[in-house]
Amino acid sequence: MFRLLTTFITVYETRNFSNAARQLFISQPTVSNHIQQLETHFDTQLFIRNGHSEVIPTEIARRIYDKALKIMNDWTAVEQDVLSHHDPKVPFKIAVSHTTGAIFLPKLIPFILEQDINFDIQVQMHNSDQVLELLSQHQIDMGLIEKPIVNNNVVSHIMMLDQLVLAGDLGNKLWLVREAGSGVYHFTQQYFKAQHLRPEKQIMIANNDIIMALLNAGIGKSIVSLNALPKDIPYQELDETFNRNFYLLTSRDSKHPMIMSTLNKIIAKFSL
Repeated sequence: MFRLLTTFITVYETRNFSNAARQLFISQPTVSNHIQQLETHFDTQLFIRNGHSEVIPTEIARRIYDKALKIMNDWTAVEQDVLSHHDPKVPFKIAVSHTTGAIFLPKLIPFILEQDINFDIQVQMHNSDQVLELLSQHQIDMGLIEKPIVNNNVVSHIMMLDQLVLAGDLGNKLWLVREAGSGVYHFTQQYFKAQHLRPEKQIMIANNDIIMALLNAGIGKSIVSLNALPKDIPYQELDETFNRNFYLLTSRDSKHPMIMSTLNKIIAKFSL
């Protein structure tokens, strides 16, 4: 039954059988079979197909989801408690956006390591929207992003102030622009709108380090964090609307008690 519930939760969160199969490393027919077994068990339809790929949960599925999530979280806590006697490491999965990872993570990791817990820390890097999605789907324990985005399953905490500047060869017509979904992309589009700009030359780059390397080589200009900018790159300050916050995201659902305790300590120490 746990296997079926895992599949159900993944389909519910992804709204797609193929994406659920990829996340679970099983075939799509297996996903379909698991859902059919649950529908037979409950004698009701759980998902309605909407077009070729998207599925929509029924009202019964929405009621089952919250309870299934609690069952799986409780079972995970039991497994971790039992396994800790054999392997004392506690998995702690963190996902960060590019700028928060470079700026805030060096402050955070030492604090986590100071805790009297044998964490197995795993860090991933994605843009802000992707971090939120991973946390919503319970694939990570904590997220660090630079956009004020949340959903019903996620809590956002302000952790640090940041200043964005226009950096690089300011007379150059080439713009280096982060991808849609990143925190800086939103502010770059805001700058274009305020300045009535429609850049003819721009390169979209889904990596902050590459943008910094290009700016350092005298190629183009970009909206970037002053905290992440190397000292030799010229820049121009922007108005206060380009000041932003870094956010720590946590799930509303229960987690391993050691992770919950550590997250509470992080929030108490670093939140503004």
